[in-house]
Amino acid sequence: MKKSNNLFLGIIIGTIAGFIMGIMFYQKKEKKINKMFNQKTKKLKENLQNLSKEICKKINEIKSDFENKWKNNDINKINQNQDTVEDELGT
Repeated sequence: MKKSNNLFLGIIIGTIAGFIMGIMFYQKKEKKINKMFNQKTKKLKENLQNLSKEICKKINEIKSDFENKWKNNDINKINQNQDTVEDELGT
C-alpha cells in the first residue's frame, strides 16, 4: 500500500513540476516565436511592396509602348502579327 501511495504522490508532484516548467518555458518561447514571426511578416510585406512597384512599372512601360505604337499607326502591324500567330496556331 505504501508503494502505491508513493507512486501516486510521485506522479502528482511530477505532473505539477512539469506543468510549472512548461509555463515558464512557454513564455520565453512564445516571445521568440512572435519576434521571428514579426520579422518574417515585415520582410514579406517589403518584398510584396517591391514586387508591386515592379509590376506597376512594367505595366506603365507596356502601356506607354502601346500608346506609342498606336500613335505611330503600328497597331496594324501588331494585328497582322497576331493574325499570323493565330494562323500558325490554328486558332
